[in-house]
Amino acid sequence: MGMKGNLRDMAIADLIQHNCQERKTAQLRIQHSGQQAMLYFEDGNVVHASLGEQAGEEVIYEILRWEEGAFDLERGVKPPANTIKQSWSSLLLEGARRLDENNHENEIHLFQSDSDNNLEANKMAKLDDILKEMSGEVTGYVACALVGIDGINIASHTSSKAANPDDISAQGTMLLKLVDTSVEKLGAGIIEDNLVTTENAYMLMRFLPGKQYYLGMVANRKTGNLGNMRLISKTYAERLSKAMPR
Repeated sequence: MGMKGNLRDMAIADLIQHNCQERKTAQLRIQHSGQQAMLYFEDGNVVHASLGEQAGEEVIYEILRWEEGAFDLERGVKPPANTIKQSWSSLLLEGARRLDENNHENEIHLFQSDSDNNLEANKMAKLDDILKEMSGEVTGYVACALVGIDGINIASHTSSKAANPDDISAQGTMLLKLVDTSVEKLGAGIIEDNLVTTENAYMLMRFLPGKQYYLGMVANRKTGNLGNMRLISKTYAERLSKAMPR
C-alpha cells in the first residue's frame, strides 16, 4: 500500500518523522523542479538517500530546502544501500541549522536598514532589556530567548553558563514547528503555548502575534511554577511584539 501527495500539504521533514516513528520499511520518491530524490527507511531511520550522483546525509540536507513538489511512498521496499548513520532526529536538527545559516543574511535585513543602523541597534538592545527584566519575574528562572521561526535567536538571556540559548532555540524551534503542524492538521485551533517537562526543567514556548517569532523560557522544575511561567510569557510576548523592529 502506497501514498502519494504534494509537499505543499506535507513537508519533507514531516514525511521523514512519520515514517521513522512508525518504523516503516519503505521507499520515498520525491520530485522537485526536474530533480528526483530517493529516500529509504528501515528500523525507524532513514538509511539511504540519493539525488543524481549524490548519496547519503547531504541529500537529506539538500532536499529539506524543497517546499514544492510531489512525493510517492511505496512500502515494503528494501534499501539498496546504507549510506546514512545518523538518527532521523539528528538529521532534521542539522538540516534546520543549515537552513538557519543560509537565511541569516536575510534575517539581519529584517532588523537592520542601511539608512538607520543605529536606530535598529537601539531597538535590538531594548529587546535584550525586556528579556532581562522578565528573568526577574520568572520563578526558578534559567534562560529565555526571543527566536525567529527559522531558529535564529533575536535576543536571549541566561542565568547559567551551562544553558546555551542557541542550542535550546534550535531544538525548540523544530519541536514547535512539528507541534504547530500537527495541531493545524487536527483542526484543534491556535496554540496558546507549548510545554515540555523533563526531570529537571520546564521549557515553555509561546508564539508572538503573526507566528513568525516565539518566546521560549526554561525554568527549574523544582523551584519553577507553571502558572507563573504562563502568565509571564503571555505578558512579555505582547511587550516584545510591540518592541520588535518594523
